[in-house]
Amino acid sequence: MNLLTPGPTPLPPSVLKAAAEPILHHRTREFGKLFDQVLEDLKTVYRTKSTVLLMTCSGTGTMESAVVNLLSPGDKTLVHSTGSFGDRFAAIHRAYGLQPDVVAEEWGHAADPEKLRKALRSAKGWKAVYLQHTDTSTGIVNDLQTLARTVREESDALVVVDAVSGLGAEELETDAWKLDVTLSASQKGLMAPPGLGFAAVSERAWKAVETAKLPRFYYDWPRMRKSLQASETPFTPAVSLVAAQAEALRLILQEGLENVWKRTASLAAFTRGEMGRLGLKLFPKDPADILTAACFPEGVDGKALLNALREEDRICIAGGQEKLAGKILRLAHMGFIRKPDVEAGIAALARRLPKVRA
Repeated sequence: MNLLTPGPTPLPPSVLKAAAEPILHHRTREFGKLFDQVLEDLKTVYRTKSTVLLMTCSGTGTMESAVVNLLSPGDKTLVHSTGSFGDRFAAIHRAYGLQPDVVAEEWGHAADPEKLRKALRSAKGWKAVYLQHTDTSTGIVNDLQTLARTVREESDALVVVDAVSGLGAEELETDAWKLDVTLSASQKGLMAPPGLGFAAVSERAWKAVETAKLPRFYYDWPRMRKSLQASETPFTPAVSLVAAQAEALRLILQEGLENVWKRTASLAAFTRGEMGRLGLKLFPKDPADILTAACFPEGVDGKALLNALREEDRICIAGGQEKLAGKILRLAHMGFIRKPDVEAGIAALARRLPKVRA
């Protein structure tokens, strides 16, 4: 299967091999060495000196952890949503009885710093602002540097970022941009199987953790931080996934993080050009480099087309989510996805488009 989806993404052969090695016990020196290496390499990819935590969970799990560890009942928070995953941040807040203020952009548009500034000026006492780095549901990338600076200028709120899809593929500077909590997961730009979540947590954020009162158990950051002293996690981790992630990070750092960013951007430019050649209009006004989201032409049954690609051509391209279902395709070009993979996907699209009608 030629996997061109925005998560999970294809795995390099050496990552597959690492995942298939005989499993280690998680309370041993051997695993501890592997675990520590993953966390150190993640700091390099995050561009941070802060503590990095590892959780066995999806990216959504890390998002929940960034709510329950930072907040207390009644805290005033703001979610700047640019798609399905920003909406998910707001839904997690509400699940814990919080009522976040939401600045919702039209899907396909990046977060507007001036809208954020206006919202922050409308009230006082903000505890945290929740943002996206990239949003794969709409194909956008946000100007995190400017958004974070706006938060700093207008409040003392923590800056919490969902970088689940962007980390390791698009430029992100955790410390330089003064991001307090940056979340990610293994299965996208980090080129490992699904199942691991990560959080880079600043000292400023740890002070908030000390006073947070929302209930938590599995996602308890202080418990995770304490366990780092013994090179382990509080509960049984996904050992084989840690081994796979260690190898994937080795490959990323061997290539050079900036080189990965450049390669991803180059492949994005190529893909956008090819979509134009096929007559497919880009959906986002502020497109990310990790994937290309394009609109199906009028009269094309998008779901049927993508099903045919997957079942008959063995090429898997994602469709739209929620209100965009059947209206857009989302072709990823992050991680281990290379130009020949994308070329094969585009060639199959070119063959199928004239044949699939609603």
